[in-house]
Amino acid sequence: MKITMMQQPRYYHCFLALTLVTTIIIGICPSTPFVCAEDIIINKEVDYEEDKNIAYDGTDLIEWITSNGGFIHPNARIGMDPTGKYRGVFVKSVGGTDGGTVEGIEEDELVCSIPWDLIVKPDTYDYHEFFQTNCDALHELYHQFQLGDKSKYAPYIKYLKNQPSGRIPSEWSKAGKELLIQILDQREDHEGLPPYNVLDRYEREWLGQCQGEDTPLARAAFFQLISRDEDGLMVPFFDMHNHSNDPKQLNTIPAKPKKVGKPFTMRANRDIAPGEQIIISYNRCHGCWFDIEYEDCETKSFGGTDFLFSQFGFVEDYPQNWYIPQFMEDGVTLFDEIRFCLDRNDESGELFVRRFGDNYSIEEEEIPFDKNVEFLKEEVGRLLKLEHELKKKDSELVKSMPRYEWDMIWTYQKALVTALTTAIETVEQMPPPEERGYWSSSDDYSRDKSSSDDDSRDHYDSRDESEDEESSSDDDDYSKHDEL
Repeated sequence: MKITMMQQPRYYHCFLALTLVTTIIIGICPSTPFVCAEDIIINKEVDYEEDKNIAYDGTDLIEWITSNGGFIHPNARIGMDPTGKYRGVFVKSVGGTDGGTVEGIEEDELVCSIPWDLIVKPDTYDYHEFFQTNCDALHELYHQFQLGDKSKYAPYIKYLKNQPSGRIPSEWSKAGKELLIQILDQREDHEGLPPYNVLDRYEREWLGQCQGEDTPLARAAFFQLISRDEDGLMVPFFDMHNHSNDPKQLNTIPAKPKKVGKPFTMRANRDIAPGEQIIISYNRCHGCWFDIEYEDCETKSFGGTDFLFSQFGFVEDYPQNWYIPQFMEDGVTLFDEIRFCLDRNDESGELFVRRFGDNYSIEEEEIPFDKNVEFLKEEVGRLLKLEHELKKKDSELVKSMPRYEWDMIWTYQKALVTALTTAIETVEQMPPPEERGYWSSSDDYSRDKSSSDDDSRDHYDSRDESEDEESSSDDDDYSKHDEL
């Protein structure tokens, strides 16, 4: 499981179909130009681990779930998209071999209900726990990996163990990590750009905090959990869905159990047509989320675009939420924090900053200071110069790491350059502070150079607000998650 970007299904989410080099075709949902993760179609010439689940249709998993008290909508299927470019969960097509019905999945219908007993979970469960290292959950999944076919979750465990490795930055090669650090300009005395502190998670969390043993199986279990768990819960079928925060693509609302013993459920929040992909969000409560009153955000991820990249190894399509923290030295603020929501106009395709700050802040206090803008300009210049210099050494550098790492690093670099450049241009097109007054979220400044810099261009997407409304169950909370 995002600028027109790529994504992976929870590992690789979906977006526009992107062709990288001549050796890799990355699965993406039609309408984005970045890269996905688990939706990758592996070419035999590619030098990273082959995906053993590439042709997996989930028949055994669905039968296991439904024969043990669970429910999967009869019009849902696991597999490749109709073009054969990426994997995910789809509504069956009408006719042919799919056997779907014309109704597809209708609004508010249950897409799945996964019984508590089929969820891999720690001995203790707290509904409010989220995105913390859960050592009990990690040890439990590792135990089930060790049991293998003897595990009571055997169909699910087999699927997880067959997942390819090397997709998340923290499990990349040494050369890949070093190049990413160079791109982010993270040094001992310099914070650099996000994401931060993500390349040593296995060593820091599993070996250090959780005191786990260092084995290939433990490593596999660790990376499967951190890229798939729903606040400590490993939920079969649910974690096979791809990600998008685009209101036109996002079509479900998951609900995490509030009490031990309750099922994990997911419903359609609009009609999902035959052949359409069933999409979830991995970070539904990010700062640019369009439904700011969604009441279950108390247990969900507030992570932005950099978090998704570090957690799942893909760059999400729009909307994107970017955050650069405050830097201080000897009690002096060198750089104030910057948050902004980057979006794309559906009709023109132009990028624009929907707002500075996020849905939980006061906008007039969030517009970047002049020194922040200067910092962003320096970073854009550095990133472009670095690209020019390093790509001259392409033949040397690219051979030092798996091709997937090389491609994803430059995909993220492109996302950073685009996001920072758009933020800079937005600030420079705004009226001076004394004339600005209160800058509202409807005053979106686009990158359109055809208009005067003095124009306040309202390029706010005219999305039907009725499509943005979500509903949730009383017993559960929606989820953030995954791809295949």
